Amino acid sequence: MKQPDYTHFISDRRFHLYGHLLFVSVYLAYTFYCAAFYKPFIPDLHVSILLWGWFLIFNIGLAYLNIYLLMPRFLYRHRYTTYAFFIFTCIALMILSLLVSVQLLEKLYRSGQFLSTLQSLKILIPLSFACPMAVVLFKRRQTGEMRIKHLENITMQLELEQLKKQINPHFLFNMLNNVMVLVKTDSQEASRVLIKLRDLLSYQLTDSVGNETLLTNEIQFLKDFLNLEKIRRDHFDFTISVEGDTDGVSIPPLLFISLVENAVKHNPASDEYLSYVHHSPIHNS
Repeated sequence: MKQPDYTHFISDRRFHLYGHLLFVSVYLAYTFYCAAFYKPFIPDLHVSILLWGWFLIFNIGLAYLNIYLLMPRFLYRHRYTTYAFFIFTCIALMILSLLVSVQLLEKLYRSGQFLSTLQSLKILIPLSFACPMAVVLFKRRQTGEMRIKHLENITMQLELEQLKKQINPHFLFNMLNNVMVLVKTDSQEASRVLIKLRDLLSYQLTDSVGNETLLTNEIQFLKDFLNLEKIRRDHFDFTISVEGDTDGVSIPPLLFISLVENAVKHNPASDEYLSYVHHSPIHNS
């Protein structure tokens, strides 16, 4: 079963908005919970708003300071020691602010209930640093994988386009020279050669521009190419064996031409020996 692909959602700008809204909502919810829990011990509404508003703004500010300043400047650049120093400094500031707040509340209300605040508010540390870091690093990793996949696709497309242009220019140059000679000696044969050459170039430049082509068209292209080689060479022959039903079968275009060209190139003809290329078998599998 194919796994769902969430990479497009992660790269979507809405993902950023939802992530920020979720983070702030969780922080607000926990802050309201703490405010409700300690309400009996802090009867002054103004003090309560000031205290919890300060915690909210200060800790969310540290979280975004980490995400948008410390991580890009130090963590992503592998300056781990400097990054750890600033993180521990931020955590120390959070703990110091908690201690100062607890001492002020104890002096203000003398209820003896505020030392437990440190236990309740210690969750602010992972909320401010660990959770946002985990989300950001996960997103960065997914984005990196998306870029790698995109580059791989571009590379494959470039390789495919390069493959489509791999008919040796020397082959075309020699064919044109042969046509020039045939024009003087056998104009009808020169006309047939030009038609074959036209069909060959038409397939290469027009019919094979897609990602797939019919196997039957590819086989015909190879036959045209080898027939032109046969005209160009005095001692040359070839066979192409086909097995099974190839109708309707699609393959990447110009898949075999490099192999055939190399076979022809490294099998030169001479007056004594016949140059022979055997392409076997092409079959539907």
